[in-house]
Amino acid sequence: MNALRAAAADGGHLVEALGALQAWLLLEDCYARGGVPDEVLHFIHDHVGRLLGPHAHAVGGEFLRRHVEAGGDLADLARDRSALRDLLELIEGKRRRGFEMRWRAERPAPRTGGVHRPEALLVMAEHSVTDPVWERPLGTGGPVALGGLGVPDPLVQRLRGWNEQFERVALTDVGWESPRVRAAWVQRGLDLAHELQRELPDVDVRYFYADDDRPLRSL
Repeated sequence: MNALRAAAADGGHLVEALGALQAWLLLEDCYARGGVPDEVLHFIHDHVGRLLGPHAHAVGGEFLRRHVEAGGDLADLARDRSALRDLLELIEGKRRRGFEMRWRAERPAPRTGGVHRPEALLVMAEHSVTDPVWERPLGTGGPVALGGLGVPDPLVQRLRGWNEQFERVALTDVGWESPRVRAAWVQRGLDLAHELQRELPDVDVRYFYADDDRPLRSL
């Protein structure tokens, strides 16, 4: 019975995910032609992010950019079920299934007499966020304001600078200057994640770009 429920859940997720990607592509096509208000596009961006994770736009956006540069059409792509599955597989393949998929949309109730404190945090760069840190696992899945957790401002500013470097690179068509520059950025993020773990010893801090998904305090 549990296996049947799991299969049904997976099937439901597939249908919803493909539908969200199709809506996203169609809206992007209309938006490029000037036919969609910003608010509508932002709404579907948020929906895709909640459904597939905060990294979906960065991964999917690169897929779409290459498709358009090769002369492809987003509306045609949206109607191609096989292509949508390829895009979904690409996005899902970037997940760390040990923790990246384990989140719930609703915020857990605060502990009695106190402010909600996450059990786990994921350090991961992303577009248009203030602090590149996300609540995981079994949390909201959303970004976390580090100042509210008592993290020292110098560390917060270094994490923001690390994320800003990612955003600057992601907005260019060239990408990283070299593999060595990207490797240095990845290592810098890992160092910052370790520093964040030391500041929050009661929270499991994990790093998206590491090969090991365990909390840093366990390594």
